[in-house]
Amino acid sequence: MRDRLVYAEIDLKAFSNNFKSVKKSIRPTCKIMAVVKGNAYGHGLVRIAQKAEEIGVDYLGVACLYEARIIREAGVLLPILLLGYTDSASVEEITSLGISPTVIDSDVAKRLNELAIKHKKVISIHVKIDTGMHRFGLLPSEAIYFIKSLSKYKNLFLEGVFTHFAESDALDPSFTQKQLRVFQGFLNELSVLFLTPPLIHAANSAAILRFRESHFSMVRAGKMLYGPLPMAGISVPFTSQPIISVKTKIVQVKDLKKGDSVGYGRAFVASCDMRIATLPVGYADGFRRAPNTFHEVLVKGKRCKIVGMVSMDQSTIDISNVPDAKVGDEVVLIGKQNEISITVEDVAANLGTISYEVVTSFSERVGREYL
Repeated sequence: MRDRLVYAEIDLKAFSNNFKSVKKSIRPTCKIMAVVKGNAYGHGLVRIAQKAEEIGVDYLGVACLYEARIIREAGVLLPILLLGYTDSASVEEITSLGISPTVIDSDVAKRLNELAIKHKKVISIHVKIDTGMHRFGLLPSEAIYFIKSLSKYKNLFLEGVFTHFAESDALDPSFTQKQLRVFQGFLNELSVLFLTPPLIHAANSAAILRFRESHFSMVRAGKMLYGPLPMAGISVPFTSQPIISVKTKIVQVKDLKKGDSVGYGRAFVASCDMRIATLPVGYADGFRRAPNTFHEVLVKGKRCKIVGMVSMDQSTIDISNVPDAKVGDEVVLIGKQNEISITVEDVAANLGTISYEVVTSFSERVGREYL
């Protein structure tokens, strides 16, 4: 029984196939981190983490302690890297959960080492290097100094260093290549000091496909595990399958006369006689209200436009072109129906955003069903 008549179907076989394709794109000795932050890009953190462990992923990447906790409580034992900032208030739980934090602060390193001694553990840490994105991380010169200072903390193990690319999916590769040169220069300095850690990672999904020199000892696969990776004008030797479909059902059908209005603010007024259907999905589910909407949905393999203002829990669509549509009929918000598709990228284009935002915006009350 569904708690709500709007749900997402997640194809775990497609997820597995995408992972296999990633493996084919890298060296056999290169490890793969599955990035599962943002509720696994909206696909469901626990089930995706469990599937990742089952199919042989080496590492999981999360944005915050909350996500790591959920994964551990689900019984997943894979190594987990906390990609975001680690503060002193988090170190106790980080120690107990057995996850690897990103550390760029001496006070945090000191506190982690104290806890590691107390619990008779060695804590693996990673250090993030800012090679030009200027968002989070230490500049190379700062990082060298910081990493050298870690030698006094005997219960900390520098497991990895990493960086992140600002535009590895851009047509012009020059800035990514510049970041790579900066990162390689930093790695050369580490090597001279005999401080090279076992894990070096830089490549996100786009870089995995475009910059083999960025693979190092581990890659971070995110979007490419969940669906197509569009890069305008760029040919890549990789095909991934979308793993999410979002569906609901018609709950009421009405005939409107010319001049009848629909929804809040009478934002839509019928210019002719027409037929509409009510859907039990709204902006509290992630079905965007404004300034742009999903624009259309599929009913019986036909495209039907959204009419009127999307409400918190309900929406209306024009089904005048589907005369046999009735209560209970399946409605596809994202996915395929009778060979017609609405992709996440289509929705993103209508909303004026990126596909990541679309899939991560579906709320918890949109049930995830795993195929």
